[in-house]
Amino acid sequence: MIKEQNISFPNFLEDDFTLEWHMSRNERYAFIKLLEKTRPKVAIEIGCFKGGSLEVLSKYADKVYSIDINPEVKEKLDGKFSNVDIRIGNSSEVIPQILKEIEEKGEVLEFVLIDGEHTVKGVKNDMTHFLHIQPKSNIHIVFHDSFNPICRRGMKKADYTSSPFVHYVELDFISGVFNPGKLYRQMWGGLALVLLKPEKRVGNIKINECQRKIFNTVYWKSVHPVRDKLMFLKPLIKKQKF
Repeated sequence: MIKEQNISFPNFLEDDFTLEWHMSRNERYAFIKLLEKTRPKVAIEIGCFKGGSLEVLSKYADKVYSIDINPEVKEKLDGKFSNVDIRIGNSSEVIPQILKEIEEKGEVLEFVLIDGEHTVKGVKNDMTHFLHIQPKSNIHIVFHDSFNPICRRGMKKADYTSSPFVHYVELDFISGVFNPGKLYRQMWGGLALVLLKPEKRVGNIKINECQRKIFNTVYWKSVHPVRDKLMFLKPLIKKQKF
């Protein structure tokens, strides 16, 4: 019998943050501490869902733009936070609109949470939008689910060298979890961190993976190698003529 693991309880934050929040204890504490330290003027959240991370962003940021593809998110959360602007739509279309508004209003973007479409293309595209901007201040970009092989692949495919303002990339800022709850033999969670600065970097950028050995060890014990193989073979099988 497989016993379900609860990676979030107890978290000792129930009085401060009551909305459903799909992060583990260590992810929550790191996320809160980073926001306490940065106190961003403007933040962007990609993937709102139940509003758990948005509740935290709202407390520590002066203003938050939150993006989700599900219209029900706006219906449930719109007006709940006075400093939050919820936008509904595909992030590939909404992110450029918000970045343009921020520039026109003279606002200062200082924090981004990417937790939207969990595909290689989706993660890569979400990050790429921010590689085209010139920061006015330090921008901390946090990815959720960096321990998931698909999301991690998307993070690694982003062309960080295309922006001279990227100074730091760490895929294992906070490690993820294996076999969480009902997700048997799956890898989820983890926070990656990308730091953009107004000044141009000197030298090349490196994609750090301080927990790569743990990631690789767990990967080969998970369901993901089989899934990856099936994803690779699927288009080849379609091309076969019988």
